Amino acid sequence: VGIIDAKDYYKKEAENERRRQLRASKEGDREKDQLLKQMELDRKEKEAEGPVTHGSVAKNLGDGPNVMRAGDIGIGKSSGG
Repeated sequence: VGIIDAKDYYKKEAENERRRQLRASKEGDREKDQLLKQMELDRKEKEAEGPVTHGSVAKNLGDGPNVMRAGDIGIGKSSGG
């Protein structure tokens, strides 16, 4: 009889823990709801600005991108021999 009671107790505790975690996760949902509302407001604000009527323009970057490749420092080069 004691084993059965212990099983019931731990089963009930497991359920209670699951409920606690669900409650805790719902608190995080409030933050998520706030973020979603803010995103919707931002979307409406952006929509109110109207369509973009000018195209993008290329910018002169000078002498090009400063890129170093592995081959520039000797990686992957056969040294011979």
